[in-house]
Amino acid sequence: MISIATIPVKTYLSKSKISGFDYVINPYVGCPHKCVYCYAEYMRKFSGHAEAWGDFLDVKTCPVPLRPAKLFRTRVMLSSVTDPYNPYEKQYELTRNLLKQLIFCQARVYILTKSALVLRDLDLFTQMQHCEVAFSFSSSDDAFRRLAEPGASSVGEKVHALKTLHEAGIQTAVMVAPLFPEISDWRAILDLTRPYVTRYGFDSLNMRPAYQRKVMAFIGQHFPQFLPLYSDIYLKEKTDYWQALSAQITDYCTQANIPAEIYFGSSRSYSGD
Repeated sequence: MISIATIPVKTYLSKSKISGFDYVINPYVGCPHKCVYCYAEYMRKFSGHAEAWGDFLDVKTCPVPLRPAKLFRTRVMLSSVTDPYNPYEKQYELTRNLLKQLIFCQARVYILTKSALVLRDLDLFTQMQHCEVAFSFSSSDDAFRRLAEPGASSVGEKVHALKTLHEAGIQTAVMVAPLFPEISDWRAILDLTRPYVTRYGFDSLNMRPAYQRKVMAFIGQHFPQFLPLYSDIYLKEKTDYWQALSAQITDYCTQANIPAEIYFGSSRSYSGD
């Protein structure tokens, strides 16, 4: 049972620490998707919650509207440490109400989600001067998704959402992330989504010390044959695997003319248009 609370905040806006964005909006604290690898779990220590990450959700309330002059044509991301379309967004509509304001601000909006609920706001996306919706895929296998991301939309639902957005003229992207070594079939993800996607990003499975043990236990339980490899990568901190994978993805995307950015390996690389 997830614990729901409302918390007052002075503003929904945070100055972005992510390259390419001016501001980030996280309408919620917490995320009920319960992804086993969630990098945002560190936020729990700032929340005051005793519950495990994924078992609580704070709904932010703010009486102050977004300021159009401040946000005029800025680049705004939703979201960095929560999913703006978690299942409770259907009830609370924080993201929808913020998007209505961002239309008036003429902001350039970038959305990252794992939820097909994003389709609800297609009517708002079509009113924006610029809007991009990105989905993250760690696998094309829904059996793996149910294990690693039990609260997220299914692979099929996300592909359908990409297709619907693309056909409506909305820019779309896919983050092939996090890539689980020897488990994530990145080529299969490209095959499933390529007709509906403008660009791709690739990122590795990064493990913060706080949840490294949890992810290693997950691999040991479900994919014990890969434990030696994961030990080499994450305990012995060997980088050969990621460097080789970066080269493979770069070569493949260059030959297929697929716009792609890679955020791991020896250096950040780009291929495609």
